[in-house]
Amino acid sequence: MTDDSEILPEAELDARQAEVLRSIIQQHIACGEPVGSRTVARIARLELSAASIRNIMAELEERGLLSQPHTSAGRVPTDGAYRVYVRRMIDEPPRVAPSLAQSIEEALARNRSEVPEMMGEASRQLSHLSQQVGLVLAPDLRRIIIDRLEFFQLDGRRVMAILVGRGGMVHQRVVEVAAPLDHRELERISRHATEQFGGRTLRQMRKLLRTRLREDRAALDRLQASSLSLAEQAVTVDTVEAHLFVEGASNLLGTSGFSDLDMVRALFKTLEEKETLIGLLSRLLDGHGVQVVIGSENPLTDRAHCSLVASSYHGEGGRVMGTVGIVGPTRMPYARVIGLVDYLAAVLTRLLSSPNN
Repeated sequence: MTDDSEILPEAELDARQAEVLRSIIQQHIACGEPVGSRTVARIARLELSAASIRNIMAELEERGLLSQPHTSAGRVPTDGAYRVYVRRMIDEPPRVAPSLAQSIEEALARNRSEVPEMMGEASRQLSHLSQQVGLVLAPDLRRIIIDRLEFFQLDGRRVMAILVGRGGMVHQRVVEVAAPLDHRELERISRHATEQFGGRTLRQMRKLLRTRLREDRAALDRLQASSLSLAEQAVTVDTVEAHLFVEGASNLLGTSGFSDLDMVRALFKTLEEKETLIGLLSRLLDGHGVQVVIGSENPLTDRAHCSLVASSYHGEGGRVMGTVGIVGPTRMPYARVIGLVDYLAAVLTRLLSSPNN
């Protein structure tokens, strides 16, 4: 993303320049066509002639905030202009209507017992409401509290270790034991491991395990030793595949912001590269509030001529869990999209933070 120091000197825009720029951006978002001086004269809150407005538009073009696709055409906003618009000209995004807010929350709450289903529903809601692409980066197992550890016999010395996270997230892996264990022993080990280590994040569990393993192993009985051994293997999750839910790519096929076939291809290629998208969303995890990445501010969005509006959501204790976002053309209706993303992040935070989850 771009910080204020890197933006062209929009802070120096006078009132007339700011109003002309705002009018052009809003009109271009609405119609997708270059905006001419006569249109600006009609819609801007200024008593200026078309000739005076053309002079102001030329000044804005010199600053890199407008471009002229064709000599006889009007102007279109640049990525820098959209950045000015997002940071300086959206006073407060519109609130989601109460009836729509209730519908969204009910749709997510129906799936709250299973986190993956709830995340999938969140991406569908974002896509449907924006008519663009909805993205949800599901909670990383390493960030959530593990409520239970369960172990089940597979065959011989192989045991299935299952970590059950708060809200229904599950991670499983196969571990090996020194000698075969029957299901009764594994039930006792599961209960003991849960009592000793449950209610903590993976990092906290590892720290406690290291402490216990430094203690005198000779003093441990069979149940304690087996619990420690299996729990140690179960929580050694160095790489947990992040899951990204993507919904609504087909929405963009009819979007005038992606009228160029090459642009459509570039966007679909971007959406297929989930690892790259996950990397971008992960970098936004620790940001505050809604964040906007516009076109050339990031190689990913620049290549596809698109923008990303995203916000992190939180779980119990305020821990950052994941990211929700909307991807669309750079001329997306930023105010409305920012409001939607902010609201979806707030709903997921409430549901994931609730003790009834």
